[in-house]
Amino acid sequence: MEMEPIMPILDIFGLTGTMPAEHVPDDEFNLFLFSLLVIGIIAIGVCVAIGIVLTVLGLLVIFGLISMGALSASLLVGIHQKSVTKGFKAFAVIFTTSASGFAGAIVLWTLNRLMKWWTDAIAAGTGLLIGLVSGFLTGVAIAFAIQKIVPILKNSLDKRKRHPR
Repeated sequence: MEMEPIMPILDIFGLTGTMPAEHVPDDEFNLFLFSLLVIGIIAIGVCVAIGIVLTVLGLLVIFGLISMGALSASLLVGIHQKSVTKGFKAFAVIFTTSASGFAGAIVLWTLNRLMKWWTDAIAAGTGLLIGLVSGFLTGVAIAFAIQKIVPILKNSLDKRKRHPR
């Protein structure tokens, strides 16, 4: 049994254990390819860092909503009213009210630091009040939109179930 036909295949994968008679060092260094490698590694690192930051921010928002009671209150509303839609509407109102209040206080406080209209406490309080009112109105508008959109989506889903393509 002769193994010569298999030797070139084994030699391709480096399984024969033979070295060429003369080892030629590969001194060819391509700076362009190396720069592409570095840029790729940096891009991957930036994407991973952005993903980590977004994950941490998302978790902080969820923990904040839980500690504030927004999730549990909207869950209780949904269970008590026996309606997922009403629970979601309660969550939308609570979330938009609190988020807009917080954002309004920070924005007006920052503008006040630049423009020097009032004292910091008055600016933060005014921003909080404006944010709470606008957030509540936004939450009510979102709840109204949900109330109008959900039946439309239910009807279209029922039509698709009855008449599949």
